[in-house]
Amino acid sequence: MVNFVEAYKSGLNSAELAEKRKNEVESVFNELNKQLADATNGKIIISRDQIIDRDNAIGIMSVLSGGKMTYYSAIVASNPYAKNSTKELARWAQDRAGYPCKITLDSETMYCQDKKGLENGLAKLLRDPVVGETLRKLQNLPLPEQVSSEAAADIVGDASDC
Repeated sequence: MVNFVEAYKSGLNSAELAEKRKNEVESVFNELNKQLADATNGKIIISRDQIIDRDNAIGIMSVLSGGKMTYYSAIVASNPYAKNSTKELARWAQDRAGYPCKITLDSETMYCQDKKGLENGLAKLLRDPVVGETLRKLQNLPLPEQVSSEAAADIVGDASDC
């Protein structure tokens, strides 16, 4: 006969280990953002988000009539000072138990079995030239007060226009 109590206890232990691993993954992203905040004056934040899968999406009319949109997980970057600045960097997948994690950048997939592997995978992601260009553009977005003061200067014009 199956020992359900042993299975139950094993499940509790697995849940505890999974929680520790998920917290560890979160701590890696927190450290990444702490370092990026120092390097970019807080202009870059990297996170994980759900993205609408436009390749497999049913189409808006079908969704309005009861169909479902599909999503995938991604690593994204944004500039918290600029509206609608979120840009996808790579696809992301995480096991129910916390590890392994998977970072897919174009056709390359990095499997991260532990904290060190995740740190190395994220560092490799940051070294990618396309990711670097995306982050540079995000970092260089004008701050909201720069945009409004530049617009005001355009409206006022200069004295030589009179």
